[in-house]
Amino acid sequence: MRRARLAGWLAAALAALWLAGCGVVTLTYPRLPTIALWQLDSLWDLDEVQHRGVAEALRRWHEWHRHGQLPALAELLVRWQRLAAGTPDAAAVCREGEALRALLREAGERTVDDLARWLPTPTDAQLAHWQRRLAERDEEWRRDWGDPDPDRGLRLRRTRERLEMFYGRLDDAQRRWLRDRLAASPYRPDLAWAERQRRQADWLDTARRLRGLDSAAARAEVRALWARTWRSPDPALAAWQDEAWAQGCAWLADWHARATPAQRERAVAQLQAWERELRALAGGNGPNGR
Repeated sequence: MRRARLAGWLAAALAALWLAGCGVVTLTYPRLPTIALWQLDSLWDLDEVQHRGVAEALRRWHEWHRHGQLPALAELLVRWQRLAAGTPDAAAVCREGEALRALLREAGERTVDDLARWLPTPTDAQLAHWQRRLAERDEEWRRDWGDPDPDRGLRLRRTRERLEMFYGRLDDAQRRWLRDRLAASPYRPDLAWAERQRRQADWLDTARRLRGLDSAAARAEVRALWARTWRSPDPALAAWQDEAWAQGCAWLADWHARATPAQRERAVAQLQAWERELRALAGGNGPNGR
């Protein structure tokens, strides 16, 4: 949830799709409205009316996502299986990443009406609670991600864990390569922090600005907010986002080229397992149902 905490239910929904382990998606996805409501309540300290209204909004969004996006995500996983079986270059990795980002943006667009309705409702006390919660999470972020040295914080450990989730255990040479690659990468926690702070302030400021607006104006504000969330309006930060994205595609392609045949087979099998789970959750929609 770290990358999109302010997005409430959307963050909970999309993050849970990529949890590790066969069966975890099947167990977690039906509970997404409950998980997301808990996350949003922890930020907003919802009152009774807000709790009921947001719970209903979550239920509607979840129903749309199950039928409207799970089949597309399953098809995306089919393409990823073909990539994982070969040696894709950075351009191919980026193309597939862009396809996923397009689905995330579509999912965000589906929240516009509900956000326009509920984002203006937190009281000043609730906004202060929200700000305090963000500050607490900022402390965690600085501890875990605020140091460019891969030997400190969580960057190296989490990256290795995510690779091993797909590929299985990395050998010593692969671990050394990963550490050296992360150490040489131009990771910029100062810019990541600046964008994090900008986004958080933007969501809080927008919540205040929405008060008293009519529904059409509120929806326009929320659409603009989402656009600024996906891509920073600050030219320097936007350029850094683009550079970081391209670098991420390159290092993932380089890593996959170093994976053993057995590791690639395991990655394909993991993607196949997720595809089957998503198709089952979607009710067997789409071609190639398994």
